[in-house]
Amino acid sequence: MQEPIDDMHDALVRQAKGCLRLGSTMYSDLFLRLAQDYASGGIAADILSGTTATPLHDATPLRLAGAMHRVVLDGLDPALAQHYPSIGGTVGESFAQDFLDAIPRHKDAIADGLQRQVQTNEVGRSVVPLALVNWLGLLGVTEVIWYEIGASAGLNLSFDRFGADTGSGVMGDKQSAVWFSPAWFDVAPPVCASPARVVVRRGVDISPINIHNTSDASRLRSFVWPDQIDRFERMDAAIAIAQDSEHTVDSSSADSWLDELLNNPRAGATVVFHSIVWQYLGHKVHDGVRDALTRAGRSATQERPLVWARMEPAGDVADVRVTVWDGSSTSESVLATVGYHGQHMRWLY
Repeated sequence: MQEPIDDMHDALVRQAKGCLRLGSTMYSDLFLRLAQDYASGGIAADILSGTTATPLHDATPLRLAGAMHRVVLDGLDPALAQHYPSIGGTVGESFAQDFLDAIPRHKDAIADGLQRQVQTNEVGRSVVPLALVNWLGLLGVTEVIWYEIGASAGLNLSFDRFGADTGSGVMGDKQSAVWFSPAWFDVAPPVCASPARVVVRRGVDISPINIHNTSDASRLRSFVWPDQIDRFERMDAAIAIAQDSEHTVDSSSADSWLDELLNNPRAGATVVFHSIVWQYLGHKVHDGVRDALTRAGRSATQERPLVWARMEPAGDVADVRVTVWDGSSTSESVLATVGYHGQHMRWLY
């Protein structure tokens, strides 16, 4: 592969490498082929050029792939669908070329998809909040208010209705249809006999997805990589659990939303959590979130601590970092590293 010719070409190449690292050879091969076509001025250049000044930040390659995947999931291209394992197909050698050939047939759907942000609501990342409530339980926290930034469809607000066998104990619901095996944990987190119990939970997203709406649910599923069937099965199980819940995902900017909630009287511990979303929020929202947390932290006590917990990129993996305000001090720790989809958690604390 030649050196990147511009930011879009670079984003395609980087996304190919990321998909390979995370186990999707289907998308890795696709993005490399798209990069070649883009560099030669082909249909990929026609559809992608000028769509954004920050293609890596905006995850433009995944927007394109998701738009076409949604076309397939909605039954609008049976020929291309034969390549998609997500609906029973098998990836053939001609997949990438067939993808390119399908672009002119679905220009409107792709143009629409390129304007919509990626929202995977990756269920695998729920191993992090599962570990966090166990960690808090070991610190003596019994109840917690849980606020999630970038909650998308709110699937991971149900994290304590999922289950995980760490190899040294079970976190969450032993009978859950969303289940994580010991293979997810390189170094297992501590398991508490009485993890902190979530008594209030709310999420926010600038453009939340309504999982009770068929079109929205299809869009959410379209961002799951088609050759990773286990992710599809987890998402479908998580959607069923969320549809049986009454979690609130507000449509708002995270900074103003959080400031309003943290200004209200709170009993017990409060956790503000987000995962792989910080890069999409922008500097103004970053500053607003930090300001809201700092102000609320001044009124925290040992009985009412405030915890900012986040799973965000740290190179090839994400780190799980917490800042704790407890009235006497402010501390920051890195508790774990974890893959971007929640796999290979390595507890450090």
